[in-house]
Amino acid sequence: MAIVGPGRVGKALGRRMHESGVEVLGFVGRTDASAVAACAFVGQGRPLSLAELSLAHVVMFSVSDATLADAVRAAVQAAQPRSCSLWIHTSARFDLAVFEPLATKGVRLGALHPVAPFPDAASGHARLSGKPALLIADPRGRRLLLALTQRLGMLPLWCQPGGDRVLYHAACAMAANGLTALRATVDASFAHSGCLSPQDAALAADALMRAALDLCVELGPTAALSGPVVRGDAATLRAHRTSLLAADPALDATYAAMMAACVPLAQARGLDASRVAETLRALHPGAR
Repeated sequence: MAIVGPGRVGKALGRRMHESGVEVLGFVGRTDASAVAACAFVGQGRPLSLAELSLAHVVMFSVSDATLADAVRAAVQAAQPRSCSLWIHTSARFDLAVFEPLATKGVRLGALHPVAPFPDAASGHARLSGKPALLIADPRGRRLLLALTQRLGMLPLWCQPGGDRVLYHAACAMAANGLTALRATVDASFAHSGCLSPQDAALAADALMRAALDLCVELGPTAALSGPVVRGDAATLRAHRTSLLAADPALDATYAAMMAACVPLAQARGLDASRVAETLRALHPGAR
């Protein structure tokens, strides 16, 4: 395997591949220093040129979405792909169309998006096992892509034909990044309240967020919903917003958006129309 992109994802997947017995030839990076560092993290390989991608049976592009198409074009111009090699990318956003320059090269094509956060290579690598990976491949590439996923210790999920990859990527961003931002908002709100020490506030946030997520898994979001929106408690919502607005208008804006997203769930739980209207007015005073 050769990896284009010595970043967090490339390093994490490269180390797992090496640990599973795959020979990692090395990395193509913007600088030799970044490629050397990635090889040191993986425990194998050396800096590679684009032309040396022709040596690899598997070529993996693990670069940013903004540079993926350019990286593929540059690689195709520089290297003669190995016959029947598999070229894959790790982007959530793109399907196999990004490999159009390879259409006449006789290679197999695929994509493997790890459905896991990568704040850094080490923590990403440590959390790969058992996590899902969204796969897409041409008919000739399916078997080898599945084998690579199994070597990573990940759970293969095949992308449905005709799926909207951009919308899928947005959902992933909300699940990971949105939850991270929500936790930061919760921490800031506890801090402004002055009711708990930072350590105790973290314990409270952990307990509530983990329990809510567990209930969503067990019951589904609609049945898991609790709090003032599901009760139609507009007075509490207005009180919350008054305090949040005084502490930090940004906290209030986030709170209002999140509670508004709860309203359809409350309706599904049977909240009557008059309370729905009153709840919406508490969240959006101009609403009727």
